[in-house]
Amino acid sequence: MHYFTKVHIFQPSSRLCPMIKQQNKTVHNSVTSIFVSVSQSSLSLRNVSRSRVGQQTSEKSVVITTLLDPRLVSTNVSPEVKLTKVHFKRIAFLKVHKAGSTTAQNIFLRYGEYRNLTFVLPIIREDHLDNVISVQSTLNDKNILPPPQNRTYDILCCHVLYSSEAFHKYMPTDTAYIGIVREPFDQFLSTLNYFRAPHIFERIKAHNKVLKYLQDPTQYKHGLPYRWSMTNNRMAIEFGFPSNLFRQYLEEESMNYLTKLDKEFQFVIIMEYFTESVVMMRRILGWTTKDVLYLRKDSARWSYSFADNTHRHLYERFAKLDYDLYNFFYRRLWSQIQKEGLDFNLELLYFDRLRKEVEDYCTYTVDKSSGYIVAASMWSATFVVSRDDCDYLKKSELFFVERIRRRQYGFQKRGNLMEGVVISLNGSHS
Repeated sequence: MHYFTKVHIFQPSSRLCPMIKQQNKTVHNSVTSIFVSVSQSSLSLRNVSRSRVGQQTSEKSVVITTLLDPRLVSTNVSPEVKLTKVHFKRIAFLKVHKAGSTTAQNIFLRYGEYRNLTFVLPIIREDHLDNVISVQSTLNDKNILPPPQNRTYDILCCHVLYSSEAFHKYMPTDTAYIGIVREPFDQFLSTLNYFRAPHIFERIKAHNKVLKYLQDPTQYKHGLPYRWSMTNNRMAIEFGFPSNLFRQYLEEESMNYLTKLDKEFQFVIIMEYFTESVVMMRRILGWTTKDVLYLRKDSARWSYSFADNTHRHLYERFAKLDYDLYNFFYRRLWSQIQKEGLDFNLELLYFDRLRKEVEDYCTYTVDKSSGYIVAASMWSATFVVSRDDCDYLKKSELFFVERIRRRQYGFQKRGNLMEGVVISLNGSHS
């Protein structure tokens, strides 16, 4: 039987929460979460399950539960917790289309809004969505609002094309650059399903229009500027690859540009390994566990009638830049994870379980008045997931953009005299 009650945090016994001894210090390798709606049996079982993340069997050996991906098992068994000494407050997030970027973006929107930080926001225009800076160009004075008077930009996370020069012009020097990529063929299929590209679905006369397109994509470009395309190496477009590479692929030049990106981006999320990426990103940014919690957004799995995985090899021939990009940062993610050692694997298991509990709490629990209390762990201080936290985890990008626009500039939706606002703001910065 379940009942609503106020459950106090208590110090778990060694029977329920075995401990890892670490350099003469006793550290709990689990978290005790207090749910508002509980039964005695379910609370006990949950704590026992969590305690098995790390279980002492001797002074020198630790047994862990089987992890989801064998590639995460490291040969470095040092129990030392490696946390970054740098704390990044400012973020430039490259929000790539159809790559899981809405889920990631919510992390940065919440982080900045909780702290009253200043966001880069688009000017409202008739031919653009209010939350999109540009899908064809990078940052410039004509597509973004100036920062409020006596403020500098802290966070950029709306759709716009990357340019190192432009981003560094507007973002402070202590900004962390974060990107996201997805397996290119899956990203291509998701893009087709969402945008229903007219040059494929309307102009091609064939029983299987997408298969016909994939056999020779170059004949369907119709002379449009490459930046307008959502199907021609779109991720590479958004990462700002040199324009000549879209006309003629040169492997050496592609690799040279990736080496440049490697130096400019602190981290790039891999959508297929989103949880692993978020845990790694937390360490790099020096953020808390609560900062990087997320609920999955726009994550429905589609079965596309117009193409399947047997057509992947056709797209690989065409999307060489996207595959260079994805493979490069895929390898870098696993290299970064490997350097973190066994402690990363333990945090990953902890975070994955905790994230699912928070998602269920925010989704299904009716009475959230007491909050969801998470006790201290090796990777986090004690924190509470409140009703407001749950609301923010669920909110859309457009909700945040409108709220932030009102906070920063005093207006929210269309119908405002944008030209007058921009002129006034530009005048205050001159």
